[in-house]
Amino acid sequence: MNPQLQSKIYHFILPLLSKLPAHWQIRLASWGRQQFMNNFNQHQPKESIISHSKYGTVMWGIEFRSPLANSAGMFKNGEGYDTVAALGAGAYIGGTSTANARTGNLKNGVALPFISLYDSNAAINFLGLPNLGDQVLSQINITTNKVKGCPIGWSVMRSPDYSESEGLAKLIESLWLYHNHPQIDFIEINESCPNIKAGGGSIIPRLQIIAREFLDKRTRKLPVIVKLSTDLTPEGLAPILEELIRLKFDGINLGNTSIDYANIKPQLNSKDAQLFDYFTQNFGGGVSGLPLKNKSLELCAEASRLLSKLKPNHEFHIIRSGGIDSLADIEESRAHGISFNQWYTGFFNNYARDGDKVYSKLFA
Repeated sequence: MNPQLQSKIYHFILPLLSKLPAHWQIRLASWGRQQFMNNFNQHQPKESIISHSKYGTVMWGIEFRSPLANSAGMFKNGEGYDTVAALGAGAYIGGTSTANARTGNLKNGVALPFISLYDSNAAINFLGLPNLGDQVLSQINITTNKVKGCPIGWSVMRSPDYSESEGLAKLIESLWLYHNHPQIDFIEINESCPNIKAGGGSIIPRLQIIAREFLDKRTRKLPVIVKLSTDLTPEGLAPILEELIRLKFDGINLGNTSIDYANIKPQLNSKDAQLFDYFTQNFGGGVSGLPLKNKSLELCAEASRLLSKLKPNHEFHIIRSGGIDSLADIEESRAHGISFNQWYTGFFNNYARDGDKVYSKLFA
């Protein structure tokens, strides 16, 4: 089935689904999401969108035809490049992957739990990092037709299935595997853990080891950015950003899904709030979409302010994730010194409306 048609059907029947018990809404939405992604990953748009030259940008000497691409988590196993390149994405980000293969979460009888809070332009997932593992994924051929202006990034994370020290050692091994993958243009390290809320926790020692064992030893130009949580406080951001710059990382991505449920719930409409309560109480999970928009901008604006004071002597970029769903968001990012944007929930909401013209209409 055409993925746009599939998406339109899903949104058409949402009022009916909302009358089901919450558990069945989640079960059906989780199953439907998996079916949609299977179709979308194999989708071949009828026409390719070549460039958005007015909005094109260059970072680290790499050409991006627009300052917008998918967030990590959309293409966990390296699928889908040809699809998003044809749609007009400014880049492609595969992963997030881990050293070991993971099947993802199965809880309360639901595999890879997910629900769309459509009326609130939000979603919640408790997927649990399903992926084939870095030994497999670092060997795949992502595309046979790499498109100019649509570079390939890869997101990798320290696996939660090992102790911190063993997980970090395996992460560094994985970084070298992707360093040696000829198609990968930049790497994103996912450090979006709750322990960074209070000013870094153990993240700074981890970054120091990664810098010593990987950054300083790279043998080709391979930018490495670090993705942090949207739940990070502005006060907690400063010491991490200072260390990223000192260690010669190449950028920061703010941020990831949020578990700040108390601040998110008031932003939802009443019907979505009930489903939100059920999901978070029975599964947990991270929230994406519109409720993160203001916080992601606040953090990125603070990073930009700090960056102007720190004045790094190497190229360093700020990437914004969370609540992006319009050209106005991208222009607002640019006004605050943000170089690039990633979207996830906003992409799917726009795709349901605009289909294969999802990028061309946004940048029209």
